[in-house]
Amino acid sequence: MRKMRRYLDYINEISPAELYEGLVGFGLFAERIPNFLASKAFLDYTRTLKLPLKIKSKDYIRFSSMRNINVPRSMAIPEPFAYANQCHALSENWIEIQNHFEEKTKNDGYKISRIHIRKLHNKSPLFEMNYKNFDKDGAPEQDILIKSKYIVEADISNCFPSIYSHAISWALIGKESAKINKTDKTQWYNNLDYHIMNVKYGETSGLLIGPHSSNLIAEIILVSIDSEMIKQGFKYIRNIDDYQCYAETHEQAERFLVSLSDELAKFELSLNHKKSKICSLPKANVRNWVTKLNHFYFTNTYNFEEKLGLRVKELKGYLDFAVEVMLENNNDAAVLNYAIKSLSDKYLGANAKNYFQKQIHHLVLLYPYLTGILEEKVFDPHSIPNWVIKSIAKDLFELGISKRLFDACSYAVFWALKYNFELGIDNLKNLAIDSNDCIFLLICYQYDKATQKKGYLKEYKDHAITLKKLDFDRYWLFIYEVLPWSDLTDNYRLMKKEGISFLRDL
Repeated sequence: MRKMRRYLDYINEISPAELYEGLVGFGLFAERIPNFLASKAFLDYTRTLKLPLKIKSKDYIRFSSMRNINVPRSMAIPEPFAYANQCHALSENWIEIQNHFEEKTKNDGYKISRIHIRKLHNKSPLFEMNYKNFDKDGAPEQDILIKSKYIVEADISNCFPSIYSHAISWALIGKESAKINKTDKTQWYNNLDYHIMNVKYGETSGLLIGPHSSNLIAEIILVSIDSEMIKQGFKYIRNIDDYQCYAETHEQAERFLVSLSDELAKFELSLNHKKSKICSLPKANVRNWVTKLNHFYFTNTYNFEEKLGLRVKELKGYLDFAVEVMLENNNDAAVLNYAIKSLSDKYLGANAKNYFQKQIHHLVLLYPYLTGILEEKVFDPHSIPNWVIKSIAKDLFELGISKRLFDACSYAVFWALKYNFELGIDNLKNLAIDSNDCIFLLICYQYDKATQKKGYLKEYKDHAITLKKLDFDRYWLFIYEVLPWSDLTDNYRLMKKEGISFLRDL
């Protein structure tokens, strides 16, 4: 039997240099952004600098991304130089942080934390949301549910925005020691605290949701809580801030919630009581809807070039079933997301593809959360015609404008750029400028730059100059990409003169 890897095995295989490279070069921009941004060139540029740079605390770009429950999540892109400083502090103190992870996980009989930084197979980032590798990580639920009669489901209330930066030091060296030495700037943990605050305008409350460094920083606290919970004999797994505990008695299940609440409180965190529940076993040891979808039986299929071919009847049956399962699970669009992904390696003939693209068009307007997978899991693998993508994009854009869902609008404009079609929206520039959304502004500028005459772009540049004076940090990406180096200052001026861009070639 293959030995399952421990949490520490993943942490220790990352060197300080690899940590810095992964976080800066591939972790500045969140996954839920159209794929037109990259920070590899910025990573290379920072290697020519003497870090940490002496800069004041910085504000950050705000944007929203639709969640699977059809409500937006507030997300962030940090100011790049403050982020580079933060990642430099993490890499410089990586040995101490690794020691912390070793101390807090050494008594774990299995890997409790399931989603964390790690080297990913054939991928440059060190973090991927919802990444799972059962071959290496194992499935401890199968063992810890034995003798259990109850399962407890719980999560942390507003986890990342609630993390107190000083609590990082509490986790690393203990609360009492941290408070005694809190003014000693020579201490490595205080230096780390300083750079954590500096990407959030010097505020002590909250980690930014989006940059990969936040996931690493949160784990410093969360494994400390795990360590105390394991000492009390609880058996559970954790997916970032979501807990599943297996208990032999209802009393033990209740005690888990009380103990978890107590341990969270030590770090100024709290339990989300509305989502906490105790359920009787037996119950599927993975999300029930995943099991249902995986066991859907396709009848009357055929093979085409080593792919499973689906006819309209089978495809319709599967998608109808996925919708039914979604409705059974509180309208959780993650069900549809999973179902659509599972079709990406199937072959669809002309009739099936025609049906599929119409269903996708229909569903994405109901659940804009699906936009993030369409390019990779629908348009490209199924060779969806450009005119169909254009039709979806135009309707999605209209929906986004009407509901101020600028992430949806951004995807629509991105598809127009990538698949080389005209959106045909006459007032795109005005809509972008009025949106106050940095990502939408930049993608619209890129679209108009590719399709309009140079003089048409003047209003974008005028707006960038205005934003530079009023709120540079919140719009740094748009301002930097739009203005010439001569209109920029300090580090941005020097970087622009070197020809560094955060835009991918499309």
